[in-house]
Amino acid sequence: MVAQYLKNLHDSGCPRNLHNFTKSFLSKCWATLQTNNIKVEAEIPRGCPKGSCCGPGLWNIFYNSLLNLNFTHRTKSIAFANDLILETRGKSVIEAENIAHSELTKISAWATDNKIRFNERKSNIMLLSRRKRKERKDLDIYLNFRPLTQVINLKYLGIILDSKLTFREHIKLHNGKMF
Repeated sequence: MVAQYLKNLHDSGCPRNLHNFTKSFLSKCWATLQTNNIKVEAEIPRGCPKGSCCGPGLWNIFYNSLLNLNFTHRTKSIAFANDLILETRGKSVIEAENIAHSELTKISAWATDNKIRFNERKSNIMLLSRRKRKERKDLDIYLNFRPLTQVINLKYLGIILDSKLTFREHIKLHNGKMF
């Protein structure tokens, strides 16, 4: 993962001095636990030390390469911290489903290359449409070779989205108060 951080820093045009500083910061990191007379040290083999002031910035640089994948013009990625929404549009449910499969293949390859894994149990899919469709409404979309759960409501950054974009569930939860 350290190599990927450094590659992303280089690709983003980071000045050499900051690149070298970051490389030094991420090299040979140690964690120490000391209680009473016992002291245990372990080398941290990869990543950015949790809780460090550089952590969020390095995560943004790392995650930015995901957001800059070559998605189709019918796809939009939206992220906040480590939450990602992938929106695909199609003229039909089948077309949107096929586009979603193609985009998730790119995301899975990115995850493999970057030695991370997206949790399919925490990932959901939702069909957004205000039209009354005569075609099927169930989606068959997979992540890590497992089917994703289809939902009719989805909470993202504290806002409850529903499949018709009425926001009724959000308003009902907050008794008519938006925030």
